[in-house]
Amino acid sequence: MTQTAPKQKVNSTKQTKQTSVATPEIDNEVSTNITEIPGVKKKKSTSANSETPTEPIQKKGNKRKKSKSKLNPPIPKELGMEVICEQTKFYNALFLVNCATPAKPSHPILANVLIIADVETQQIHLTVTDIALTIQASFAAQVLLKGEITVPVAMLLEIVKHCPSDNISLNSQTQMTQMTDENKPTKIYSLCLSDADGKYEIRGISAEEFPPTNIIDATPISLPTTVFKDGLKGVLYAVSTDENKYIVTGVHIQFAQEKLKFIGTDGHRVAITEVSTQGIGRKPRQQVTSEEMIKFTLPGRVVREIARNLGDDVKSISMLYNSQSNRLEFAWQDVVLSCQILEGIYPDCEQLLTKFSFEKEVILEKAPLVKALERLSVLTDKKEKGIYLQFDGSLQQLRLSIEREFGKGDQVIVANLPSEMMLNIQFNLKYLIEAAKAIPGTSIKMHLQQSDHPAMLVPDGDRPNPEVEMSMRHFLLPLYTPQQ
Repeated sequence: MTQTAPKQKVNSTKQTKQTSVATPEIDNEVSTNITEIPGVKKKKSTSANSETPTEPIQKKGNKRKKSKSKLNPPIPKELGMEVICEQTKFYNALFLVNCATPAKPSHPILANVLIIADVETQQIHLTVTDIALTIQASFAAQVLLKGEITVPVAMLLEIVKHCPSDNISLNSQTQMTQMTDENKPTKIYSLCLSDADGKYEIRGISAEEFPPTNIIDATPISLPTTVFKDGLKGVLYAVSTDENKYIVTGVHIQFAQEKLKFIGTDGHRVAITEVSTQGIGRKPRQQVTSEEMIKFTLPGRVVREIARNLGDDVKSISMLYNSQSNRLEFAWQDVVLSCQILEGIYPDCEQLLTKFSFEKEVILEKAPLVKALERLSVLTDKKEKGIYLQFDGSLQQLRLSIEREFGKGDQVIVANLPSEMMLNIQFNLKYLIEAAKAIPGTSIKMHLQQSDHPAMLVPDGDRPNPEVEMSMRHFLLPLYTPQQ
């Protein structure tokens, strides 16, 4: 027994050794039997031979860890702007530039606002463009680090709108990443916004992709704000909204010898306003001779933005025009508006109206006329928009009447007209209301001739800004000749 024991031990060791180096071609039965013997399993884990293959495995694991650390190094970050600003100033500037955002951007960058933090001026510059129109607004801020980035303007506007009225911190950063498919490095741009209540992060696009700002090389012309706004508002209502009539979708402006003329039309009505720029405002203005007459057609969208955003506290507005590039720029306070003017020949409305006469004159109080028209407008529909005007000189009154299948209405207002005048004429009710509202006076003079001729409306009585020398004419074409 003492001699056979060592032999069994040796055999058992040999058997274990053979099992450990067995090739994959060994029968599945053998491997199954070995796993069923617990003693063999323990010897395999504790034997010197079984420890040998574990060392290279550990080394491989270390190599993998090292290779992973080489493939995935810490992602580098490049810090950009660091700014502290007021919520109110930030929101007002964003709201203003957002007007230039196109409804359907042709490129993602056109839906973004360019944010530039300037350390030297301690200002934030915001710019939005749709190529044809560019608006830039600036405001004072505490700029600790300069930087620039573009982010979606609509998203940023909503976030800032709901922030508390306190300071807002802005931080931009650029993060390097690596694409798994192409193995090409890429950059992720983001803007962090934080206030007293929370923190937000918005992904953006590099400022380098933002369209460059067009610089207009021209001598600035200073215009009184009151004169410019009154002229624009006086004709804006008559501008066409039909894109098929491209050239008349804007306001035609002529500037010469300290006179500004504004013309708007849609083919059914014409509004002409002339204002003088002499004696208004304190800043010296460039003299423009008749030989240097400036003529251009300003897009209606631009006119609306100027009329809406040009505050009454602004004394003057600076205008730069370059006929070669067909671009125009307006600047006031911390706002710069640049646009492409409409190309094409604007119709000569004044020449077309010279064939009509306007001998009969009627004076109407503006407030009662507008009130009566607004009441009757309830009965208008898409098919029929006309309203009848019956002038009766013997009764010194004007009867306004409208009749539809579902109802009718009559309004009588006092009028000052020739005693022998009897005239019936029909106009588009909407056009008549808009013309009456656009006239800056307490009363309106209406010049007529006959039922198939247009009517001319001019301001009368007291008007705001009497110090501004102004001439205003509004022409309305009749719908058709009514049966007497």
